[in-house]
Amino acid sequence: MAEIKKPQSFIHLQSITSVDGRFRGVVENLADYFSEYATIKDRVFVEIEYLIALSKLLKLNLTTAKQDKLKKIYDKFSLSDAEEIWQTDFEINHDTKAVEIFLSKKLIKIGLENLINYLHFGLTSTDIDNTGLAISLYQFKNDILQPQIETLIKTLSQLADQNSNLVMLARTHGQIAVPTTAGKEIFNFVNRLEVQLRKLKQIKIGSKMTGAIGNHNALVAVYPKINWLKFFEEFLNKLNLESYQITTQVEPYDHKVEFIQAVKRINLVVMALDEDIWRYLALGYLSLRDEKGHVGSSTMPQKINPIGFEMSENYVSLSNGIFDVLEKRLPLNRWQRDLTDKYLLRDLGQAFAMCILAYKSTTAAIKQIGFNKRIIENDLNNHWESIAEGIQTILRTTNYTKPYEKLKKLTRGKIVTKETYLKFINEIEVSPNIKQKLLALSPKSYFGLARNFHKEF
Repeated sequence: MAEIKKPQSFIHLQSITSVDGRFRGVVENLADYFSEYATIKDRVFVEIEYLIALSKLLKLNLTTAKQDKLKKIYDKFSLSDAEEIWQTDFEINHDTKAVEIFLSKKLIKIGLENLINYLHFGLTSTDIDNTGLAISLYQFKNDILQPQIETLIKTLSQLADQNSNLVMLARTHGQIAVPTTAGKEIFNFVNRLEVQLRKLKQIKIGSKMTGAIGNHNALVAVYPKINWLKFFEEFLNKLNLESYQITTQVEPYDHKVEFIQAVKRINLVVMALDEDIWRYLALGYLSLRDEKGHVGSSTMPQKINPIGFEMSENYVSLSNGIFDVLEKRLPLNRWQRDLTDKYLLRDLGQAFAMCILAYKSTTAAIKQIGFNKRIIENDLNNHWESIAEGIQTILRTTNYTKPYEKLKKLTRGKIVTKETYLKFINEIEVSPNIKQKLLALSPKSYFGLARNFHKEF
């Protein structure tokens, strides 16, 4: 019995997953890389390109005109072609073999039936499947993933630049610590994303075309004098892929796992950003500008909810959940082959769709927020204990005894006003130079290098 069953026609309102349901319109361009149609088309592409390369190697008299005929098969590949292959798959219960049958018919139709025996020659299904997926991953990475992350970084950078001089209180362990700048705290995430994006761009994507169990047994039996390792390395390199040369029937998945792990790290940075901004909104340091016509709450008209950040936070979390399983399971295959990887990879597109959905959501939400300078300034003015670190550090450079302990007594668990601070400074016995340094301190001036970071990096 076939493992698949043709579903009834449905619309997005009947979709089982939110990615193909409520949010299909936001990520539907990913269907060009990860849908069943994309998978089938990739297989057709790899089979034809391999047939052309093999024909050249074996000198099968494949003229440029004949090559053009072959390439038109994937250039003009349609949904109806994919449907035909899917129907064959349903009948024979083998998706890759169904592509070979489809192409055999095409070769007869365009007068190249003499090449039928060389279709899928010396290969196994995984050679085609993994290579097709690797091509889609490479294209998705360059076409959509990296540009979307770059857009998020650019949007964040603009927010950081706009608030580079805005001094605000920082918090550690949820409690008031020392002053920082809003721009620096946002730029921290810009820098983290830039670092991870550079690492993502450096990752190479590989595949394998090594036959039934990785030894090229069939090809060596027929053409023992050909350097098959070199041939397939050059073939995959032309497709912008690295070549695994020592494998079983499946690739080791090291490249794809590295790719997944790189995206997971980016997701964690985005999640941390979402959570921090959510907390700044709760604190009142940030506010949301509503889009006309949107409803914040069904009962509380005053509310504008940070749903963009909440949605993003949850979708990068869900995405990483899928990635967790993939990175742990993909490298594991029993002996020379089982189908663990094939079934896992069918949901790779869903994980990436969640990533893109999250990045777009965060990017859009960032454009709706602004810092509340009045609230931030009031907090600074009301919490002079935030400069206690600076006071005791300056006093450490003198003969003043136990500066930490005395500042602890003055500030711990207390809200210190400007008046309290000035009284303390005026009463301590230190040199005029030190006293001048201490009097120059204030929550608005004690921010270290916070204003410099976005200029230095």
